[in-house]
Amino acid sequence: KGYKAVDASSGINAEYGGGSAKAIRALMSGETEDLPGPILNPLSMRDFQQTLPTIYWLMPPAKMWSDTTFVFANGRNYTAEQYTALMKDAKIPFGPAMYDTIKEVPLFEPDLGVDVYCIHGINQTTPFQFRYPPGGFPDSRPETINGNGDGTVNVRSLHLCKQFKRLKGYKAVDGVWATHLEILKRDDIIDYIVMLVDNNNRRLNGEHVIDF
Repeated sequence: KGYKAVDASSGINAEYGGGSAKAIRALMSGETEDLPGPILNPLSMRDFQQTLPTIYWLMPPAKMWSDTTFVFANGRNYTAEQYTALMKDAKIPFGPAMYDTIKEVPLFEPDLGVDVYCIHGINQTTPFQFRYPPGGFPDSRPETINGNGDGTVNVRSLHLCKQFKRLKGYKAVDGVWATHLEILKRDDIIDYIVMLVDNNNRRLNGEHVIDF
């Protein structure tokens, strides 16, 4: 916050501390970014992914999502406030301890001390909730109930950027190449980023800033 060497910040499809529900699926049953099962079985990645602190950090935080249900399994509805019980029931031995190390970390900071520009995709099919068949938790692939977002980050997290005190620019795009990973293939996004950099350089040099 307030770094003298930073003039502005631009986030592209960032979750801003609001998390991504896909992180929960990764912990429970593994995640391969939609690669077909015959190529890479998600379960083969699960043990490794359960050791990554960033996966726990990316889980939608209870402070923001509280009573939102993310997992339906074994006759229970697990909310963001029940991650510890969820991990114990999924038999992740060190999961609760890993989660405890990050659950109180401040996530969203509304004042970064610099101007902020937000860019993200929208209206993309985005995993939101996960329903396991009877007896299939956690060693089966759950039915995924989708919501809005950029394909990875849920729309509620994306919209946190609107709360920045020094928000100077906001651009949301949908349609082709608007997903979390594909958005940088779009010419309009590349042009927007180049214009942001050029305008900030102009401002620093006392030159005329171009409207866009």
